[in-house]
Amino acid sequence: MVHVLLVSGWQTVNIGDVAHTPGALAAFRRYAPDVQLTLWAHQIDDAVRRLLDRYFPEVSVIEEHLQPGQQPGPRLAAAFDQADLLVHGSGPNLVARSEVERWREHTAKPYGFFGITVDPLQPYTASLSRSATMINSIDGDLLTAADRVLLEGAAFIFCRDGLTRQFLQGQRLGVEPLRFGPDATVLFDFVDDDHGRAVLDEFDLQQGFLCAVPRLRFTPYYKLRRHQPTATDLRRAAYNAGYLQSDLAILRQGVISWVRATGEPALIVPEMSYAMELAEQELAGTFPDDVEDRVHILPRFWDLTEAAAVYRRAGAVLSMECHSPLIALAEGVPALYVRQPTDTIKGAMYHDLGLGDQLIEAGPTAAAQVEQRLTKIAEDRHAAVDLTLQARDFARNELQRMVHQSIAAAGTSQ
Repeated sequence: MVHVLLVSGWQTVNIGDVAHTPGALAAFRRYAPDVQLTLWAHQIDDAVRRLLDRYFPEVSVIEEHLQPGQQPGPRLAAAFDQADLLVHGSGPNLVARSEVERWREHTAKPYGFFGITVDPLQPYTASLSRSATMINSIDGDLLTAADRVLLEGAAFIFCRDGLTRQFLQGQRLGVEPLRFGPDATVLFDFVDDDHGRAVLDEFDLQQGFLCAVPRLRFTPYYKLRRHQPTATDLRRAAYNAGYLQSDLAILRQGVISWVRATGEPALIVPEMSYAMELAEQELAGTFPDDVEDRVHILPRFWDLTEAAAVYRRAGAVLSMECHSPLIALAEGVPALYVRQPTDTIKGAMYHDLGLGDQLIEAGPTAAAQVEQRLTKIAEDRHAAVDLTLQARDFARNELQRMVHQSIAAAGTSQ
């Protein structure tokens, strides 16, 4: 039996980051049921622990931060000794760089990356097509020495977007396989309906409503983590202010068009914990009279299980965050992703999944595009769902291949 040590669980202020972990666990359990799984959690909270206890009771969870040169505690030492493979879960970069380095320090066993983005262009802000041109023009080494060591030492690298794959192939890492591999969020499809009952009852939602997810161009992490803002934080806050109204106008127009086209209500919900304050301050009371009574704002942050169970009943999801459409995809629900240019190249994953038409770049024509595509979803729901299910089936097939290739890497070391 192969024993996999999964490193995941990046933060809990974002349900998208939470979803990586159960998605990856579900992938290994579904496609390699004989594998023994241990989770080495980077950062989780009580809500995530309850999720894991309920749906993955067989998975042992270790929450230990190990400094360079420090000896691991008994449970982590046992995991290092017993595990055959370390898997870095889906994420926006090499989030678990430290954990992978500790694995290399204490073992000689293989490791790999399971659906990651490596964006060489930050902090540049551009559309995905312009980003592709820039990445194609890179001529030279843009990886730090430490990241190159970790990536070159990997047994496999699965890139969750084609632009990351293009960049890393150009960096000549010599790793095989180095290929596309979906974000594991697309397998978060197993929660019970009862998780969403309180939200559905609170707003008297039945079936076919719209969920809309707002976002600032830069996440105000200094507020979420309660530290004094740096000069960069202040610049980003100013940038947010400059685009706030024009960006939210895109979301507002989508909500208006859905309510008018379908007669169904809309629920504004968060992917990140700051989003509800944003919605209350900037969206409440800003809708036309014929729509206002049909628009609701969830007044609190919610957890991933609530979101998935509510999205399951939605007619569509309209999101300025990247991962709510993936959670909807896992449930077979059509979704649109409005990408802001300050978001990373991860959005290219929608093209890789065959959902390029569901991705809209924020800009002067975005509101009209959102209205047109939401109307199309409302008028031909069968076609929209069919496209969603095709993308989901493709993602599942790719995840199955990822799991099998990961297990094969572990097998070569035994």
